Amino acid sequence: MTQSEREALFDLLTLSLYADAHISLKEEHLMESAFIAEGWESKYPKSLFIDESFARAREMSENEETMIDYMNDRAQAFKTKTSQKEVLGVVKNILKSDGESPTENEFYSLLVQALPKPVK
Repeated sequence: MTQSEREALFDLLTLSLYADAHISLKEEHLMESAFIAEGWESKYPKSLFIDESFARAREMSENEETMIDYMNDRAQAFKTKTSQKEVLGVVKNILKSDGESPTENEFYSLLVQALPKPVK
């Protein structure tokens, strides 16, 4: 996964936590695991990026249209079938970790629709 894909994934993950307006300990633990597993290859501190990602997600989730626009923008980073499969798998695991709500299912469906047509 490229650094720009990692950043987009982390932004989508933080946004997904706001999908049901409930952040469980299990979701938080899985997020931390995803952040560790995906690594970080930037001079920009990961902890600062994560703090800013949560701030962006909080702001974008206040309005459905803004949230969808933000999701569509971040989803454009995933151009290959492999990267799309990975982002969908990670997001799905986070969403289902504390039981899926209709809002979370809608979030996932919107993410699937937001992904660009894969190049491979």
